[in-house]
Amino acid sequence: MPFDWTLPDPRWPDFTERTLDSVPRYRGTLLDVHEDRVQLPDGREATREYIRHQGAAAIVPLLDEKTVLLEYQYRYPQRRHYLEIPAGKLDPEEDPLKAAQRELQEETGYRAKRWKKLMRLDLCIAYSTEQITYFLAEDLVFEEIRRDEEEFLETLAVPLEEAWRWVETGRICDAKTVAGLLWLKTLSPT
Repeated sequence: MPFDWTLPDPRWPDFTERTLDSVPRYRGTLLDVHEDRVQLPDGREATREYIRHQGAAAIVPLLDEKTVLLEYQYRYPQRRHYLEIPAGKLDPEEDPLKAAQRELQEETGYRAKRWKKLMRLDLCIAYSTEQITYFLAEDLVFEEIRRDEEEFLETLAVPLEEAWRWVETGRICDAKTVAGLLWLKTLSPT
């Protein structure tokens, strides 16, 4: 049976912080900000600020065994353009695979005939609850692009070897994309 990492490991001390109260500070369409008062393992109290996020799905779409489909888009918080794998926020109670299928179609115009769940990552553990579930999408068929009104991006077919070089040189520096591409390079059973 796999180890349940949500519980403290019995080999190490239990550093669990207990919530005493929680106050929502901001509610938005993408995320909520909370401030909690917690009891530390030694009994003292502290404040924890964090972001609650619905979660997301990310897709590593392969056009063929040697070519990945990437997106080029501007990200306002960093004020720069990024090369990324397709991804998107989950709707409330949405299955991550359904979100991945929706996002791939909306952003790139492709539908995949084969899907494989790869992994789930907790991206910003110090200040966010965001989790991204990754999927490999294969046997892509182009249908039509249905982007959101405020979504501006270009898709590009990139040889995997080149995408991996771009990770190594820092041209691709988006965490979700780096994780997805390196999973494909180092952990893929194929």
